Amino acid sequence: MEQHVFEALQGTLSADDTVRQNSEQALKRLELDTGFPLAAANIALADEAGLAERQAAIVQIRGYVSRHWSIGSAKYEPGPIPDQQAKAQVREKVFLLLTSANRKLRMVAAAVVANMAVYDWPDEWPQLFSQLVELLHGSHDQVQAALSVFGEWVNSDMSEQQLDQIGVLIPELRRIFGSSDYSSDTHVLAVRVFTDCIDIIAIMSDTRREFVDAHVPPILREWIDHILHAIRQPLASSNNGPAILLKTECVKALVKIVIGIPRYIGPHSPAILEALWSQLQELQEPYLHAFVYQDSAHSESATNMLVYCEDDGDANTIDNYLCGMFEWISRAAESKPVRKFFVEKSKDSGALNPTLFFKQLAASLICYAQITTDMLEDWADDMDLFVADEDEDGYRFNVRVSVQELIQSLDDVYTRPLALALGWA
Repeated sequence: MEQHVFEALQGTLSADDTVRQNSEQALKRLELDTGFPLAAANIALADEAGLAERQAAIVQIRGYVSRHWSIGSAKYEPGPIPDQQAKAQVREKVFLLLTSANRKLRMVAAAVVANMAVYDWPDEWPQLFSQLVELLHGSHDQVQAALSVFGEWVNSDMSEQQLDQIGVLIPELRRIFGSSDYSSDTHVLAVRVFTDCIDIIAIMSDTRREFVDAHVPPILREWIDHILHAIRQPLASSNNGPAILLKTECVKALVKIVIGIPRYIGPHSPAILEALWSQLQELQEPYLHAFVYQDSAHSESATNMLVYCEDDGDANTIDNYLCGMFEWISRAAESKPVRKFFVEKSKDSGALNPTLFFKQLAASLICYAQITTDMLEDWADDMDLFVADEDEDGYRFNVRVSVQELIQSLDDVYTRPLALALGWA
């Protein structure tokens, strides 16, 4: 069986269309044999096999799990399902690939493990969670692989019974996030999984109120200190991709907290608002020079600071980070701990007036809401795009739209003070 699978995998890598198509059909037939996933797993683990064939094998297992591992899969295709003994052997071998020296093998294996976990944990694979937590104490590559599994596996489909495991995982994530021994990419993964954990805690906060009340406050005390430390770090003059990605994930976590478990974030809200406001002030001038001002003498340096290339070569910007900060302010603005930053009572009339901070924020929002040079170019090429972007239901979300939504939220809560603040600005 293993030899047939190996030859078919080799054929799928052929430059000859006929050979490749015949091999793909052969793999479909071989998949109907319950021995197929174990044969493919053996190939993926075999050091003597070519790397291309090993990668093809694990990719094939990924598809197999979606199609034939469980009748509960949305992509299930009719055919025999492996028995528990065969599944256990495949799970063991695929898990070993999480420690592979090859990144592609590790990452695809992580996706396969996460997919298997949906169907097999905790009943058929009870040790998986502890195995992954143990892997979080391994090498940097192993830590990233384990985080990748958690990143695809930890989601709102987890049941109430798994909340205790989340309570074990979060301190491990915080340890990794707070350690300088790990790369920025690893920190990003840790924060991303933490954000998924917040989603689960939010869903369970009513049915497991005692657990949440006991665990969330100390969790937030530790996490928010580290999150704000990452957010406050100044950007360098260039090569800021890892730093911007980490800041963006940190803000996403804060947004999830204020939306999902708002009653616990109150004591931290002033410090969060101050940190975000400091960032908005720091980034305002570079943003204008990079994206708004035409023929600015500082355009190149500002662009180098705020634009970065991802691994696939695509250019990305600071936009998601800015939009995240605006959303957090929008969500938190009406809360009691933050209200004092926006309004104060007039000593004479008792009316609510905008604070100096509110006035300065309004002025900053006007700057960020300006039309960018990219927008002008796009609109010049396509007037229909201009109409769509300026429509209330415009389909391109960007910094300008995010600012407009924040202003609308502030208007709903502080109508008169906002008008006065905009007038001052």
